[in-house]
Amino acid sequence: MDGMECVDVNVNPLSKRWIIALAPAIGWAACALTAGAQSPSEAKVVIPFDFVSQWDKGRYGQMVGEMIWKKLDRQKGFIIPASMQDVREVCSENNVRISPDMPLEKVKEIVRKNFDAQIAIWGSVERAPGTDGEIYDLSIRCVDFSGPEPKVIYEKTNVRTNSVSEIPHLYVQEMLDKLYGRKPGGPPPIDPGAEERWKTGPSLVVGDFESGARGVPKGWEPVGGQKREPLGSLVKWTTEAGNSQNRVIRFTFPASVGDDTGVLYYSDWFPVQEGATYRFQCRWRTNGPAVKVFIKCYEQFFSGYVEETPSAATASTPDPVTGSQNSSGRRGEVYRSQQNLKGPKNTWNTHTQDFTPHHSRFSPKWGKVMLYAYLGGGAVEFDDVVLKQIVPPPSENLNKDLRPSAASKVSVREMEENERRGKQSREKMKKEAEEKKEGMKDEG
Repeated sequence: MDGMECVDVNVNPLSKRWIIALAPAIGWAACALTAGAQSPSEAKVVIPFDFVSQWDKGRYGQMVGEMIWKKLDRQKGFIIPASMQDVREVCSENNVRISPDMPLEKVKEIVRKNFDAQIAIWGSVERAPGTDGEIYDLSIRCVDFSGPEPKVIYEKTNVRTNSVSEIPHLYVQEMLDKLYGRKPGGPPPIDPGAEERWKTGPSLVVGDFESGARGVPKGWEPVGGQKREPLGSLVKWTTEAGNSQNRVIRFTFPASVGDDTGVLYYSDWFPVQEGATYRFQCRWRTNGPAVKVFIKCYEQFFSGYVEETPSAATASTPDPVTGSQNSSGRRGEVYRSQQNLKGPKNTWNTHTQDFTPHHSRFSPKWGKVMLYAYLGGGAVEFDDVVLKQIVPPPSENLNKDLRPSAASKVSVREMEENERRGKQSREKMKKEAEEKKEGMKDEG
């Protein structure tokens, strides 16, 4: 489905140009909606505005607007602009400034005409007069303008906060709960197709441990432990204790190891996409040591610090986004999901947890599961490891600027653009020099 097909609204020429300009980066894939909410064609556009904050010339108000945008971006369910900067530019171009006491009909005109959106979030946050510390007077409004009459979803006017933390953790959270139509403190929305993908989708890791060769299970590394020793000592691929028909991964280690470095074991590489939601599950049991799982995600770099080097067998793994071969460069960790496994000892427990790879400047493309046990000595067993993508990624993540290294603040696209400008400048100077030279000949 094309991004422009996600919304079925009447678009005036001005707002249509704005939306088309943002289409590659706008959250169209927020068509992954709340359970029981709109179908993709009914997804509403939400515009969070910077809050008014006269006491500091708008700085804190911008922070509140940015915070609300980030929460909407993480929780999905609505179409939002690519960034708050895009909202600010449209407001500046059209001389728009929304105040907390602006009549709803006027706000509706701005929201519908300039953004072709349905829902707006705006307000003010001012330092409470005559008080010390971080005490504020907050106004916050969330209104749906899609119908004939404005529908107030959430409204608080001039409420005094006792601390700055009340703004995000109390009032903004209340507003989001109302917007998503969920109970206070309820789980964030999720794509209604997620459970079906979890049931029927392919696992990205081979985790039943039933097949392998030369003492190594299929889909996992031939070494384990902090020193990456061959399997058979700290880490074994073996039969389950008391059930010879089932094969598992077993860690066996003394307290001197558990209280020091602990024991780890990695899966092979698998592809990931930034912004997609994944679900990890495994069975495990321990007779004492603590257990964790880390899902580490990596980007390709051409220089700088890296944590993992592709093995000869996986160095040519196709890029999961572009399909090109990974013929050069190294992979560095840019995201990890730490999952703490809790359960009674000496019995099989099942752990299930969702995660979403993301990074502000890099795009995670590959992942590894790291099984880990520590604290004290004993035995830990793992079985039935499953990892599936349950919610597709927003399309804008495919357009994130790549960077030549983890240390670089300049994207590859920016470097290419600078090179292009430099070339144009050199050509212009050369042409001017030639024209000057020709002019001097004519004068001679």
